[in-house]
Amino acid sequence: MTLPSAGNPIGANQINVEANRSGTANAPLSGTSSTPQAGSLVKIYENSGVNQSAPHAYSEFYSKTFSTLTSFTSAIAETGISCTQTLNQTYYHDGSGTYPVANDTVYTNSAGTTTIANGRYRLDNNTSFTVFGGSGVVSFIDSCSP
Repeated sequence: MTLPSAGNPIGANQINVEANRSGTANAPLSGTSSTPQAGSLVKIYENSGVNQSAPHAYSEFYSKTFSTLTSFTSAIAETGISCTQTLNQTYYHDGSGTYPVANDTVYTNSAGTTTIANGRYRLDNNTSFTVFGGSGVVSFIDSCSP
């Protein structure tokens, strides 16, 4: 469920519930410093695109959807089938495992706003994943040895 859009009432209860927490959970907006503190609403929505720079306001949560993405290391898109690209890229996926699997969406940023380009990407577990269709969705996993 997405939080209300601009112009509609929004409060801590709705923001907590969207994040799968109790609506009455004790969660300050950002904490007492200019850097969002652990457990604050701003910090727990870091991967959902909420601005992490002070000052903070509830309006930053308009139209947000709580997102938890998993980071992983990969190589840039391979140009062939060699699987030799250096593992030096951090990407993010919306699945539940350590690595993306078929039908997971892969993003280039932790906010989950930019999907990965089409291509074959090497992982550090001797597999690769392939994305095509322009939506960042993993089509399949294949073996891949450098």
